[in-house]
Amino acid sequence: MKKLDFSPAKSTEEFRSNYKLHDLSEQVGKNLLVQWGVEFKSFGEDKRYEKLWEKGEDKPDIILTSKGKSALLDWKGKRTKAFLVNERAIKSYERCQSTLRLPIIVAFLIFDEHNKLIDRRFAFLGKHKYVLSERRQWDLNKTVEFVDELPIFNKANILSFLTNEEE
Repeated sequence: MKKLDFSPAKSTEEFRSNYKLHDLSEQVGKNLLVQWGVEFKSFGEDKRYEKLWEKGEDKPDIILTSKGKSALLDWKGKRTKAFLVNERAIKSYERCQSTLRLPIIVAFLIFDEHNKLIDRRFAFLGKHKYVLSERRQWDLNKTVEFVDELPIFNKANILSFLTNEEE
């Protein structure tokens, strides 16, 4: 097997620890969808335990359906209200949106240091504008930041979006 001549920006432990907040946001978000009567099923594959040789295509986590309308949704757990997403992920989502002709929702669930949910927002790709961040993140990823005021992630807003009646 060929030895790769590079040093990764983050260790395996750092890579996997990034998923703790994601997993919390996914759990809380799915519970909200169940309470709201919004159907969903898994879409993207969890590859955190696979050995990957190169960066792959990011896919949203779930496909949700309500009142005969569907959208893809990706969970983002955050500690601050900086609505950042890896540029690579956004580009993948945009390709997915174009190919599948389904809208993409990026749901941001914000937690305090005790993992208590303090806010929840979401962005509709193609509706909410984002800009490339000025600098790379600690893990050397390029990110984009949503600059518009994002709507609250709640039943009324999700259903409004799905039925194309959003503000």
